[in-house]
Amino acid sequence: MSFLIFTISTLLLATIQADLPTLGWLGGLRVEFLPALVAYGALTLPRGGALLLALCVGFAQDSLSAAPFGISALSYGITATILSSVRETFDRDLPWVQMSAGALTSAAASFAALCVIGFSIGGLVKLSLLAGLSAVVTVVLSLATDYWLRVTHE
Repeated sequence: MSFLIFTISTLLLATIQADLPTLGWLGGLRVEFLPALVAYGALTLPRGGALLLALCVGFAQDSLSAAPFGISALSYGITATILSSVRETFDRDLPWVQMSAGALTSAAASFAALCVIGFSIGGLVKLSLLAGLSAVVTVVLSLATDYWLRVTHE
């Protein structure tokens, strides 16, 4: 049941992320929900499940973007492996842990994209803005997903 919920969440968040307009006042950034889902999965699921979720989410993101296929899946997979190996050290319910995980996941995917298209000052500024935005989205998504899982298990 949990895998079904994560699968539906992945497809729903990918669709919402693709349909949202860009934020012109932030330089054309788009709110990304998939890095937040990877961060949540890495902090919640066992290592194998977190890696599988990260790869599926990465391929879903790659299928909807102009980046080379597999770039996001690779960066999400590496990030999920790192986060799942250190999650026993941190309390995953703390907002700063969730924000750090979301920022790391988003920054890793953006850095991989920058490696493909080339580095620039504007790209690095967008990377940092997107990491901050994803950090906030991760906390909101974690709260919503935890609430949803508690309600459905009662």
